Amino acid sequence: MPRVRRASGVREHDLVARARVLRESVDALIPRLQGDAPRDRFDRLRADLEEVRSDRDDAKRLEKWSKRGDALPRAYAGLLQYYLDPSTPNVVAFPLPGGEVSYAVLSRSTREAEVAVQQSDDPERLLLGYVDWARRGLHFFATRRVLWCTGRSPEPPTEFVNEKLSDLPYRLTPDGANRRYLCVHLAGGEPRMFLEVDWPGAHRTFRVCRRCAKEERHLLSHLSEGSANPDPTAAFPVDAQLNVRCEGGPECVHARVPPLPRKLRERYEYGRLSDAALLDAYRDEIRPGIESTRRTTLVAGGVCYGSRLPAFLDALHPTPVERRALERALGGFTGYFELDEAAASRALERLWPNHAEEILAAITDDQAEARRALQEARDAPGRIAEILKRLQKRSEEREVLEALPRYDRLAAEAAWVDRVARTFRVQREAGAERAILQTLPREGKERGLAYAFLLAFGRANAHAWQFTPTEQEFGQSLVGAVRNLLDAPAAGYHAALDGLLRTAGVADWGGTSPAPGL
Repeated sequence: MPRVRRASGVREHDLVARARVLRESVDALIPRLQGDAPRDRFDRLRADLEEVRSDRDDAKRLEKWSKRGDALPRAYAGLLQYYLDPSTPNVVAFPLPGGEVSYAVLSRSTREAEVAVQQSDDPERLLLGYVDWARRGLHFFATRRVLWCTGRSPEPPTEFVNEKLSDLPYRLTPDGANRRYLCVHLAGGEPRMFLEVDWPGAHRTFRVCRRCAKEERHLLSHLSEGSANPDPTAAFPVDAQLNVRCEGGPECVHARVPPLPRKLRERYEYGRLSDAALLDAYRDEIRPGIESTRRTTLVAGGVCYGSRLPAFLDALHPTPVERRALERALGGFTGYFELDEAAASRALERLWPNHAEEILAAITDDQAEARRALQEARDAPGRIAEILKRLQKRSEEREVLEALPRYDRLAAEAAWVDRVARTFRVQREAGAERAILQTLPREGKERGLAYAFLLAFGRANAHAWQFTPTEQEFGQSLVGAVRNLLDAPAAGYHAALDGLLRTAGVADWGGTSPAPGL
Protein backbone atom coordinates (compact mmCIF):
# COMPACT_ATOMS: atom_id res chain seq x y z
CA MET A 1 0.00 0.00 0.00
CA PRO A 2 1.27 3.51 -0.75
CA ARG A 3 2.06 5.68 2.27
CA VAL A 4 0.25 9.03 2.62
CA ARG A 5 1.67 12.14 4.30
CA ARG A 6 1.07 15.89 4.20
CA ALA A 7 3.10 17.98 1.76
CA SER A 8 5.87 20.14 3.16
CA GLY A 9 6.23 23.84 2.40
CA VAL A 10 9.11 23.08 0.06
CA ARG A 11 6.93 20.63 -1.87
CA GLU A 12 4.18 23.19 -2.21
CA HIS A 13 6.65 25.78 -3.42
CA ASP A 14 8.07 23.28 -5.96
CA LEU A 15 4.61 22.51 -7.29
CA VAL A 16 3.79 26.17 -7.74
CA ALA A 17 7.07 26.80 -9.56
CA ARG A 18 6.58 23.86 -11.92
CA ALA A 19 2.97 24.81 -12.55
CA ARG A 20 4.12 28.32 -13.47
CA VAL A 21 6.44 26.90 -16.14
CA LEU A 22 3.80 24.59 -17.59
CA ARG A 23 1.23 27.41 -17.72
CA GLU A 24 3.47 28.97 -20.36
CA SER A 25 4.09 25.89 -22.51
CA VAL A 26 3.35 22.16 -22.68
CA ASP A 27 6.62 21.41 -24.51
CA ALA A 28 8.17 19.92 -21.36
CA LEU A 29 5.48 17.21 -21.35
CA ILE A 30 6.10 16.00 -24.92
CA PRO A 31 9.07 13.73 -25.72
CA ARG A 32 11.44 14.48 -28.55
CA LEU A 33 10.61 12.23 -31.50
CA GLN A 34 13.03 10.18 -33.58
CA GLY A 35 12.72 7.61 -36.34
CA ASP A 36 9.21 6.32 -36.95
CA ALA A 37 7.69 7.76 -33.78
CA PRO A 38 3.92 8.28 -34.44
CA ARG A 39 3.77 12.04 -34.73
CA ASP A 40 0.00 12.06 -35.17
CA ARG A 41 -0.51 10.46 -31.72
CA PHE A 42 1.75 13.02 -30.09
CA ASP A 43 0.05 15.82 -32.02
CA ARG A 44 -3.29 14.69 -30.57
CA LEU A 45 -1.79 14.62 -27.09
CA ARG A 46 -0.37 18.10 -27.56
CA ALA A 47 -3.78 19.35 -28.72
CA ASP A 48 -5.44 17.89 -25.61
CA LEU A 49 -2.84 19.51 -23.36
CA GLU A 50 -3.20 22.85 -25.14
CA GLU A 51 -6.96 22.71 -24.67
CA VAL A 52 -6.41 22.29 -20.94
CA ARG A 53 -3.84 25.10 -20.93
CA SER A 54 -6.32 27.43 -22.61
CA ASP A 55 -8.41 27.23 -19.42
CA ARG A 56 -5.41 27.78 -17.12
CA ASP A 57 -7.14 30.68 -15.34
CA ASP A 58 -10.52 28.97 -14.98
CA ALA A 59 -10.53 26.86 -11.82
CA LYS A 60 -13.89 25.26 -12.50
CA ARG A 61 -12.97 24.22 -16.03
CA LEU A 62 -9.66 22.86 -14.79
CA GLU A 63 -11.47 20.82 -12.14
CA LYS A 64 -13.58 19.22 -14.86
CA TRP A 65 -10.53 18.51 -17.00
CA SER A 66 -8.83 16.87 -14.00
CA LYS A 67 -11.61 14.24 -13.84
CA ARG A 68 -11.95 13.19 -17.48
CA GLY A 69 -9.94 12.40 -20.56
CA ASP A 70 -6.51 10.78 -20.87
CA ALA A 71 -4.15 10.43 -17.92
CA LEU A 72 -1.59 13.12 -18.78
CA PRO A 73 -4.13 15.92 -19.55
CA ARG A 74 -6.00 15.08 -16.33
CA ALA A 75 -2.79 15.33 -14.26
CA TYR A 76 -1.86 18.52 -16.10
CA ALA A 77 -5.25 20.07 -15.29
CA GLY A 78 -4.84 19.14 -11.63
CA LEU A 79 -1.48 20.90 -11.40
CA LEU A 80 -2.78 24.07 -13.13
CA GLN A 81 -5.77 24.10 -10.77
CA TYR A 82 -3.42 23.77 -7.80
CA TYR A 83 -1.54 26.86 -9.04
CA LEU A 84 -4.73 28.89 -8.73
CA ASP A 85 -5.51 27.55 -5.24
CA PRO A 86 -2.32 26.16 -3.64
CA SER A 87 -3.93 24.52 -0.61
CA THR A 88 -1.89 21.84 1.15
CA PRO A 89 -2.41 18.53 -0.70
CA ASN A 90 -1.80 14.96 0.34
CA VAL A 91 1.51 13.48 -0.83
CA VAL A 92 1.69 9.79 -1.68
CA ALA A 93 4.91 7.79 -1.92
CA PHE A 94 5.21 4.54 -3.81
CA PRO A 95 8.19 2.30 -4.62
CA LEU A 96 9.95 1.95 -7.96
CA PRO A 97 12.91 -0.29 -8.84
CA GLY A 98 15.25 2.70 -8.54
CA GLY A 99 13.81 3.88 -5.22
CA GLU A 100 10.76 5.59 -3.77
CA VAL A 101 8.94 8.37 -5.65
CA SER A 102 6.28 10.71 -4.30
CA TYR A 103 3.62 12.95 -5.79
CA ALA A 104 0.77 15.21 -4.70
CA VAL A 105 -2.76 13.93 -5.29
CA LEU A 106 -4.15 16.73 -7.51
CA SER A 107 -6.46 14.92 -9.94
CA ARG A 108 -8.18 11.63 -10.71
CA SER A 109 -5.32 10.57 -12.95
CA THR A 110 -2.88 7.68 -12.53
CA ARG A 111 0.02 8.03 -10.13
CA GLU A 112 2.47 7.65 -13.02
CA ALA A 113 0.86 10.58 -14.85
CA GLU A 114 0.85 12.69 -11.69
CA VAL A 115 4.59 12.10 -11.20
CA ALA A 116 5.31 12.76 -14.88
CA VAL A 117 3.56 16.15 -14.85
CA GLN A 118 4.68 17.31 -11.40
CA GLN A 119 8.34 16.34 -12.05
CA SER A 120 8.48 16.90 -15.81
CA ASP A 121 11.86 18.61 -15.48
CA ASP A 122 13.32 15.13 -14.83
CA PRO A 123 13.20 13.03 -18.06
CA GLU A 124 13.16 9.77 -16.10
CA ARG A 125 10.12 10.91 -14.09
CA LEU A 126 8.42 12.16 -17.25
CA LEU A 127 9.00 8.69 -18.71
CA LEU A 128 6.55 7.24 -16.15
CA GLY A 129 3.73 9.02 -17.93
CA TYR A 130 4.46 7.05 -21.10
CA VAL A 131 4.83 3.55 -19.66
CA ASP A 132 1.39 2.58 -21.03
CA TRP A 133 2.43 3.88 -24.45
CA ALA A 134 5.51 1.65 -24.28
CA ARG A 135 3.38 -1.39 -23.47
CA ARG A 136 1.47 -0.70 -26.68
CA GLY A 137 4.58 -0.94 -28.83
CA LEU A 138 6.64 2.26 -28.52
CA HIS A 139 10.19 2.71 -27.24
CA PHE A 140 11.21 5.55 -24.91
CA PHE A 141 14.65 6.62 -23.66
CA ALA A 142 15.32 9.23 -20.99
CA THR A 143 18.74 10.91 -21.07
CA ARG A 144 19.83 13.41 -18.45
CA ARG A 145 18.29 16.25 -20.49
CA VAL A 146 15.65 14.84 -22.83
CA LEU A 147 12.98 12.15 -23.07
CA TRP A 148 13.09 10.52 -26.51
CA CYS A 149 10.56 8.35 -28.34
CA THR A 150 11.94 6.22 -31.20
CA GLY A 151 8.61 4.71 -32.18
CA ARG A 152 8.69 0.98 -32.83
CA SER A 153 12.45 0.99 -33.29
CA PRO A 154 14.42 -0.35 -30.30
CA GLU A 155 17.53 1.56 -31.39
CA PRO A 156 18.24 4.19 -28.73
CA PRO A 157 19.46 7.74 -29.44
CA THR A 158 23.23 8.13 -29.56
CA GLU A 159 23.07 10.44 -26.56
CA PHE A 160 21.42 7.73 -24.45
CA VAL A 161 23.98 5.09 -25.46
CA ASN A 162 26.91 7.39 -24.75
CA GLU A 163 25.59 8.20 -21.28
CA LYS A 164 25.26 4.50 -20.44
CA LEU A 165 28.76 3.68 -21.71
CA SER A 166 30.35 6.57 -19.85
CA ASP A 167 28.86 5.50 -16.53
CA LEU A 168 29.11 1.70 -16.55
CA PRO A 169 29.22 0.09 -13.08
CA TYR A 170 32.33 -1.88 -14.12
CA ARG A 171 35.51 -1.11 -15.98
CA LEU A 172 34.80 -2.85 -19.29
CA THR A 173 36.91 -2.96 -22.43
CA PRO A 174 35.33 -2.87 -25.91
CA ASP A 175 36.62 -5.62 -28.18
CA GLY A 176 35.63 -3.76 -31.34
CA ALA A 177 34.72 -6.41 -33.90
CA ASN A 178 31.92 -8.06 -31.89
CA ARG A 179 30.86 -4.82 -30.15
CA ARG A 180 31.26 -6.57 -26.83
CA TYR A 181 32.29 -4.88 -23.60
CA LEU A 182 34.32 -7.24 -21.42
CA CYS A 183 35.82 -7.14 -17.94
CA VAL A 184 39.61 -7.30 -17.74
CA HIS A 185 39.71 -11.08 -17.21
CA LEU A 186 37.43 -11.95 -20.12
CA ALA A 187 39.19 -9.40 -22.32
CA GLY A 188 42.43 -11.23 -21.52
CA GLY A 189 40.94 -14.52 -22.73
CA GLU A 190 40.58 -16.12 -19.30
CA PRO A 191 37.89 -18.84 -19.22
CA ARG A 192 35.85 -17.52 -16.31
CA MET A 193 32.17 -17.83 -15.46
CA PHE A 194 30.36 -14.67 -16.57
CA LEU A 195 27.12 -12.70 -16.59
CA GLU A 196 25.98 -11.38 -19.97
CA VAL A 197 23.49 -8.58 -20.60
CA ASP A 198 22.75 -8.13 -24.29
CA TRP A 199 21.43 -4.88 -25.76
CA PRO A 200 20.21 -5.72 -29.27
CA GLY A 201 18.79 -2.26 -29.86
CA ALA A 202 22.24 -0.71 -29.37
CA HIS A 203 24.03 -3.67 -31.02
CA ARG A 204 26.15 -4.19 -27.92
CA THR A 205 26.79 -6.95 -25.40
CA PHE A 206 28.23 -6.63 -21.88
CA ARG A 207 30.02 -9.41 -19.97
CA VAL A 208 31.36 -9.48 -16.41
CA CYS A 209 33.11 -12.50 -14.86
CA ARG A 210 32.43 -13.75 -11.34
CA ARG A 211 35.68 -12.35 -10.03
CA CYS A 212 34.67 -8.83 -11.12
CA ALA A 213 30.93 -9.10 -10.36
CA LYS A 214 29.88 -7.28 -7.17
CA GLU A 215 27.18 -7.99 -4.59
CA GLU A 216 25.92 -4.41 -4.63
CA ARG A 217 25.76 -3.95 -8.41
CA HIS A 218 23.14 -4.80 -11.02
CA LEU A 219 24.31 -4.43 -14.61
CA LEU A 220 20.86 -4.94 -16.10
CA SER A 221 19.37 -2.11 -14.05
CA HIS A 222 22.11 0.27 -15.10
CA LEU A 223 21.63 -0.43 -18.80
CA SER A 224 17.81 -0.50 -18.77
CA GLU A 225 17.23 2.38 -16.37
CA GLY A 226 15.68 5.32 -18.16
CA SER A 227 14.12 3.20 -20.91
CA ALA A 228 10.61 1.85 -21.48
CA ASN A 229 10.03 -0.93 -24.01
CA PRO A 230 7.16 -3.16 -25.16
CA ASP A 231 9.07 -6.24 -23.96
CA PRO A 232 11.86 -5.44 -21.42
CA THR A 233 13.09 -9.04 -21.46
CA ALA A 234 13.63 -8.94 -25.22
CA ALA A 235 15.14 -5.46 -25.03
CA PHE A 236 17.86 -6.60 -22.58
CA PRO A 237 18.28 -10.42 -22.67
CA VAL A 238 20.19 -11.84 -19.71
CA ASP A 239 22.35 -14.95 -19.65
CA ALA A 240 25.02 -16.61 -17.51
CA GLN A 241 27.61 -19.09 -18.70
CA LEU A 242 29.98 -21.40 -16.85
CA ASN A 243 32.49 -20.75 -19.65
CA VAL A 244 34.75 -23.75 -19.01
CA ARG A 245 37.23 -24.37 -21.81
CA CYS A 246 36.69 -28.10 -22.16
CA GLU A 247 39.44 -30.40 -23.44
CA GLY A 248 37.80 -33.51 -22.03
CA GLY A 249 36.07 -34.67 -25.19
CA PRO A 250 32.40 -35.00 -26.21
CA GLU A 251 31.56 -37.26 -23.25
CA CYS A 252 32.81 -34.77 -20.67
CA VAL A 253 30.22 -33.35 -18.28
CA HIS A 254 31.11 -29.84 -19.48
CA ALA A 255 29.89 -30.67 -22.97
CA ARG A 256 26.29 -30.49 -21.68
CA VAL A 257 26.15 -27.69 -19.12
CA PRO A 258 22.50 -26.67 -18.42
CA PRO A 259 21.54 -23.09 -19.41
CA LEU A 260 20.59 -20.39 -16.92
CA PRO A 261 17.24 -21.47 -15.38
CA ARG A 262 14.27 -19.24 -16.10
CA LYS A 263 13.48 -18.77 -12.41
CA LEU A 264 16.94 -17.34 -11.72
CA ARG A 265 16.77 -15.10 -14.77
CA GLU A 266 13.43 -13.70 -13.61
CA ARG A 267 14.67 -13.10 -10.06
CA TYR A 268 17.58 -11.15 -11.51
CA GLU A 269 15.34 -9.20 -13.88
CA TYR A 270 13.09 -8.20 -10.95
CA GLY A 271 16.15 -6.97 -9.03
CA ARG A 272 16.04 -9.69 -6.39
CA LEU A 273 19.53 -10.94 -7.23
CA SER A 274 22.69 -8.88 -7.70
CA ASP A 275 25.24 -9.60 -10.42
CA ALA A 276 27.36 -11.70 -8.06
CA ALA A 277 24.36 -13.41 -6.48
CA LEU A 278 23.00 -14.48 -9.87
CA LEU A 279 26.29 -16.12 -10.84
CA ASP A 280 26.59 -17.82 -7.45
CA ALA A 281 23.01 -19.08 -7.64
CA TYR A 282 23.57 -20.43 -11.16
CA ARG A 283 26.75 -22.19 -10.11
CA ASP A 284 24.99 -23.70 -7.10
CA GLU A 285 22.16 -24.84 -9.38
CA ILE A 286 24.37 -26.74 -11.81
CA ARG A 287 27.14 -27.84 -9.44
CA PRO A 288 25.47 -31.06 -8.18
CA GLY A 289 24.97 -32.37 -11.70
CA ILE A 290 28.53 -31.58 -12.72
CA GLU A 291 30.21 -32.88 -9.58
CA SER A 292 28.26 -36.13 -9.65
CA THR A 293 30.06 -37.28 -12.79
CA ARG A 294 31.76 -40.65 -12.50
CA ARG A 295 34.36 -39.77 -15.09
CA THR A 296 37.68 -38.40 -13.90
CA THR A 297 37.37 -34.68 -14.58
CA LEU A 298 40.23 -32.37 -13.62
CA VAL A 299 39.66 -28.61 -13.92
CA ALA A 300 42.05 -25.74 -13.20
CA GLY A 301 41.53 -22.05 -13.84
CA GLY A 302 38.48 -22.61 -16.03
CA VAL A 303 40.12 -25.25 -18.25
CA CYS A 304 38.91 -28.85 -18.15
CA TYR A 305 41.59 -31.49 -18.83
CA GLY A 306 39.32 -34.49 -18.50
CA SER A 307 41.28 -37.42 -17.10
CA ARG A 308 44.68 -36.20 -18.43
CA LEU A 309 46.58 -35.87 -15.17
CA PRO A 310 49.95 -34.86 -16.72
CA ALA A 311 48.34 -31.98 -18.62
CA PHE A 312 46.45 -30.92 -15.49
CA LEU A 313 49.64 -30.92 -13.42
CA ASP A 314 51.55 -28.99 -16.09
CA ALA A 315 48.94 -26.26 -15.84
CA LEU A 316 49.58 -25.92 -12.09
CA HIS A 317 53.32 -25.23 -12.62
CA PRO A 318 54.33 -27.32 -9.61
CA THR A 319 57.82 -27.66 -8.18
CA PRO A 320 59.27 -31.18 -8.40
CA VAL A 321 58.23 -31.94 -4.83
CA GLU A 322 54.71 -30.60 -5.41
CA ARG A 323 54.37 -32.66 -8.55
CA ARG A 324 55.37 -35.88 -6.78
CA ALA A 325 52.88 -35.18 -4.01
CA LEU A 326 50.05 -34.40 -6.46
CA GLU A 327 50.80 -37.46 -8.58
CA ARG A 328 50.59 -39.65 -5.49
CA ALA A 329 47.31 -38.06 -4.27
CA LEU A 330 45.57 -37.89 -7.66
CA GLY A 331 46.99 -41.00 -9.28
CA GLY A 332 43.95 -43.13 -8.52
CA PHE A 333 41.42 -40.32 -8.31
CA THR A 334 38.01 -40.64 -9.98
CA GLY A 335 35.26 -38.04 -10.08
CA TYR A 336 35.35 -34.25 -10.25
CA PHE A 337 38.22 -32.09 -8.99
CA GLU A 338 38.22 -28.34 -9.69
CA LEU A 339 40.50 -25.44 -8.79
CA ASP A 340 39.41 -21.85 -9.31
CA GLU A 341 43.05 -20.89 -9.73
CA ALA A 342 45.66 -22.98 -11.54
CA ALA A 343 48.15 -23.24 -8.67
CA ALA A 344 49.79 -26.32 -7.17
CA SER A 345 49.51 -24.85 -3.67
CA ARG A 346 45.72 -24.60 -4.06
CA ALA A 347 45.55 -28.24 -5.13
CA LEU A 348 47.59 -29.39 -2.15
CA GLU A 349 45.41 -27.40 0.25
CA ARG A 350 42.31 -29.08 -1.20
CA LEU A 351 43.80 -32.57 -1.09
CA TRP A 352 45.53 -32.37 2.28
CA PRO A 353 42.58 -33.19 4.59
CA ASN A 354 41.88 -36.55 2.89
CA HIS A 355 45.28 -37.37 1.38
CA ALA A 356 47.86 -36.10 3.89
CA GLU A 357 49.51 -39.51 4.37
CA GLU A 358 49.80 -40.13 0.63
CA ILE A 359 51.28 -36.67 0.08
CA LEU A 360 53.85 -37.12 2.85
CA ALA A 361 54.76 -40.61 1.64
CA ALA A 362 55.66 -39.15 -1.75
CA ILE A 363 58.18 -36.85 -0.09
CA THR A 364 59.72 -38.77 2.81
CA ASP A 365 59.80 -42.25 4.32
CA ASP A 366 60.98 -40.89 7.67
CA GLN A 367 58.03 -41.31 10.04
CA ALA A 368 59.37 -38.75 12.49
CA GLU A 369 59.63 -36.14 9.75
CA ALA A 370 56.12 -37.01 8.55
CA ARG A 371 54.69 -36.56 12.07
CA ARG A 372 56.51 -33.27 12.37
CA ALA A 373 55.00 -32.06 9.08
CA LEU A 374 51.51 -33.09 10.19
CA GLN A 375 51.90 -31.05 13.37
CA GLU A 376 53.17 -28.05 11.40
CA ALA A 377 50.12 -28.29 9.13
CA ARG A 378 47.80 -28.32 12.16
CA ASP A 379 49.56 -25.28 13.62
CA ALA A 380 49.64 -23.36 10.32
CA PRO A 381 46.64 -24.31 8.17
CA GLY A 382 46.69 -22.80 4.71
CA ARG A 383 50.47 -23.19 4.30
CA ILE A 384 50.67 -26.81 3.18
CA ALA A 385 52.86 -26.11 0.13
CA GLU A 386 55.39 -24.22 2.25
CA ILE A 387 55.49 -27.01 4.83
CA LEU A 388 56.02 -29.62 2.12
CA LYS A 389 58.89 -27.63 0.65
CA ARG A 390 60.59 -27.54 4.04
CA LEU A 391 59.98 -31.25 4.46
CA GLN A 392 61.45 -31.94 1.03
CA LYS A 393 64.46 -29.81 1.83
CA ARG A 394 65.04 -31.63 5.12
CA SER A 395 64.63 -34.97 3.34
CA GLU A 396 67.15 -34.01 0.66
CA GLU A 397 69.60 -32.75 3.29
CA ARG A 398 69.29 -36.00 5.21
CA GLU A 399 70.02 -38.01 2.05
CA VAL A 400 73.13 -35.95 1.38
CA LEU A 401 74.44 -36.32 4.93
CA GLU A 402 73.63 -40.02 5.17
CA ALA A 403 75.85 -40.65 2.15
CA LEU A 404 78.86 -39.30 4.08
CA PRO A 405 80.88 -41.36 6.58
CA ARG A 406 80.18 -40.96 10.28
CA TYR A 407 82.86 -40.64 12.95
CA ASP A 408 82.65 -41.54 16.63
CA ARG A 409 85.68 -39.76 18.05
CA LEU A 410 87.44 -36.85 16.37
CA ALA A 411 90.07 -34.39 17.46
CA ALA A 412 88.75 -30.89 18.09
CA GLU A 413 90.14 -29.49 14.82
CA ALA A 414 88.79 -32.46 12.83
CA ALA A 415 85.33 -32.22 14.40
CA TRP A 416 85.18 -28.48 13.59
CA VAL A 417 86.24 -28.98 9.94
CA ASP A 418 83.82 -31.91 9.50
CA ARG A 419 80.92 -29.84 10.85
CA VAL A 420 81.64 -26.94 8.48
CA ALA A 421 82.07 -29.27 5.47
CA ARG A 422 78.79 -31.05 6.17
CA THR A 423 76.97 -27.73 6.58
CA PHE A 424 78.32 -26.69 3.18
CA ARG A 425 76.89 -29.87 1.62
CA VAL A 426 73.34 -28.92 2.60
CA GLN A 427 73.38 -25.12 3.00
CA ARG A 428 76.12 -24.16 0.54
CA GLU A 429 78.38 -21.12 1.04
CA ALA A 430 75.96 -18.93 3.00
CA GLY A 431 75.13 -21.61 5.57
CA ALA A 432 78.73 -22.69 5.96
CA GLU A 433 79.87 -19.07 6.40
CA ARG A 434 77.35 -18.60 9.21
CA ALA A 435 78.51 -21.83 10.85
CA ILE A 436 82.16 -20.64 10.73
CA LEU A 437 81.47 -17.27 12.28
CA GLN A 438 79.20 -18.72 14.99
CA THR A 439 81.73 -21.40 16.09
CA LEU A 440 85.06 -19.62 15.48
CA PRO A 441 87.33 -20.21 18.53
CA ARG A 442 89.58 -17.51 20.00
CA GLU A 443 92.75 -19.48 19.17
CA GLY A 444 93.96 -22.66 17.59
CA LYS A 445 94.40 -24.11 14.11
CA GLU A 446 90.67 -23.80 13.51
CA ARG A 447 91.20 -20.06 12.88
CA GLY A 448 93.60 -20.69 9.99
CA LEU A 449 91.27 -23.39 8.67
CA ALA A 450 88.35 -20.95 8.96
CA TYR A 451 90.21 -18.36 6.87
CA ALA A 452 90.93 -21.05 4.26
CA PHE A 453 87.20 -21.85 4.01
CA LEU A 454 86.33 -18.15 3.68
CA LEU A 455 88.90 -17.83 0.90
CA ALA A 456 87.32 -20.78 -0.88
CA PHE A 457 83.88 -19.13 -0.54
CA GLY A 458 85.18 -15.78 -1.81
CA ARG A 459 84.28 -14.14 1.52
CA ALA A 460 87.69 -13.65 3.12
CA ASN A 461 87.97 -9.91 2.47
CA ALA A 462 84.80 -9.19 4.43
CA HIS A 463 86.20 -10.93 7.54
CA ALA A 464 89.97 -10.47 7.21
CA TRP A 465 90.00 -7.99 10.11
CA GLN A 466 89.18 -10.87 12.49
CA PHE A 467 92.35 -12.82 11.62
CA THR A 468 96.02 -12.15 12.38
CA PRO A 469 98.53 -12.05 9.52
CA THR A 470 99.84 -15.45 10.67
CA GLU A 471 96.35 -16.98 10.58
CA GLN A 472 95.71 -15.52 7.13
CA GLU A 473 99.03 -16.87 5.82
CA PHE A 474 98.24 -20.28 7.28
CA GLY A 475 94.77 -20.25 5.69
CA GLN A 476 96.17 -19.33 2.28
CA SER A 477 98.34 -22.46 2.39
CA LEU A 478 95.27 -24.64 3.02
CA VAL A 479 92.78 -23.22 0.50
CA GLY A 480 93.59 -25.83 -2.18
CA ALA A 481 92.95 -28.72 0.21
CA VAL A 482 89.73 -27.04 1.39
CA ARG A 483 88.44 -26.79 -2.19
CA ASN A 484 89.23 -30.50 -2.69
CA LEU A 485 87.10 -31.32 0.35
CA LEU A 486 84.23 -29.13 -0.78
CA ASP A 487 84.21 -30.60 -4.30
CA ALA A 488 84.80 -34.24 -3.32
CA PRO A 489 82.00 -36.76 -3.99
CA ALA A 490 80.56 -38.62 -1.02
CA ALA A 491 82.80 -41.63 -1.71
CA GLY A 492 85.90 -39.41 -1.65
CA TYR A 493 84.93 -37.34 1.39
CA HIS A 494 87.06 -39.27 3.90
CA ALA A 495 90.22 -39.06 1.79
CA ALA A 496 89.73 -35.34 1.13
CA LEU A 497 89.14 -34.66 4.83
CA ASP A 498 92.24 -36.64 5.75
CA GLY A 499 94.28 -34.71 3.15
CA LEU A 500 93.16 -31.32 4.48
CA LEU A 501 93.84 -32.19 8.12
CA ARG A 502 97.29 -33.66 7.38
CA THR A 503 98.20 -30.55 5.40
CA ALA A 504 97.10 -28.50 8.42
CA GLY A 505 99.36 -30.57 10.69
CA VAL A 506 96.61 -32.59 12.36
CA ALA A 507 97.96 -36.04 11.59
CA ASP A 508 96.28 -37.98 14.42
CA TRP A 509 92.76 -36.64 14.00
CA GLY A 510 90.93 -39.80 15.04
CA GLY A 511 89.44 -40.73 11.70
CA THR A 512 89.29 -44.15 10.12
CA SER A 513 87.50 -45.00 6.90
CA PRO A 514 84.10 -46.32 8.01
CA ALA A 515 81.30 -47.28 5.67
CA PRO A 516 78.84 -44.48 4.83
CA GLY A 517 76.32 -43.89 7.56
CA LEU A 518 78.35 -45.85 10.15
